[in-house]
Amino acid sequence: MISKKRKNTAGFTLVELVIAFGISALVLVILTRLLSMSLFSCSLQDQLAEMNQNARFTVRELGDILSQAGADLQIMTIASLDKDTIIVPEGNTAQCTGFTVKINPRGGIYEFPRSITSAICTLKVEDASKFRYADKVARIPGIRSTLPVKIYELKEVNENANYIVFKPDDSFFMGDALCAFIKTRYFLNGTDLCIDDTSNVIAENIDSLSIVFLDKDGNPTAVWVNMRSAELLVRTKTAQPDNRYNGYADHCRRVTLTYNFRLRNKIEN
Repeated sequence: MISKKRKNTAGFTLVELVIAFGISALVLVILTRLLSMSLFSCSLQDQLAEMNQNARFTVRELGDILSQAGADLQIMTIASLDKDTIIVPEGNTAQCTGFTVKINPRGGIYEFPRSITSAICTLKVEDASKFRYADKVARIPGIRSTLPVKIYELKEVNENANYIVFKPDDSFFMGDALCAFIKTRYFLNGTDLCIDDTSNVIAENIDSLSIVFLDKDGNPTAVWVNMRSAELLVRTKTAQPDNRYNGYADHCRRVTLTYNFRLRNKIEN
């Protein structure tokens, strides 16, 4: 009689396979959750870094421009007028979210020594190179002049012959002056800080921007000749919301920076 040996076959039962797949799925879910949390944490840290960078840049950029206002003033007959950097608040209010700065880049200025009755647009000046970087000139009326302040387009600067060409032609009186300048506007468009045009964005995600100009007694003012100091407040936010953060209704984190400073070159009077 021949006895048959039974073969021992190895394998997984259906229950074992189900358990294995279940454990694998659970591990995969945990790994996915950990990876997601890690990616979110990295993204949040990047957003927080960008938020702080936007705040610091905005304070530094606007603070530097405003604090230097009044630099290199020119000596003229009317000492009460500022002939160089001029700050014009947006909307001409004491508290604003933007401003225009008018800068005389090289001190280009010409004071008319005698009464001129005929209209001119080409003018001989002492040093035309001082008008080199300007694109406009402004008429500053003298003490005896009844003419208003007026802006002209600077068309040509000839440094060899020392003359400038501006449009349109006009008449001037003794004591009037032409002051060269360039004009730059800083303003808030939604949450973007822009220069001159909405396409020229220098800082993003600005939640709040407030600039208050103060006179020598600490009272708010919108008049350039009375400005002595400024209070700057900038609040920026993260680009994306964090649903776990409930500090604000939109779930975006925010940081606020303030900067109080004097307009360094303004003269007390």
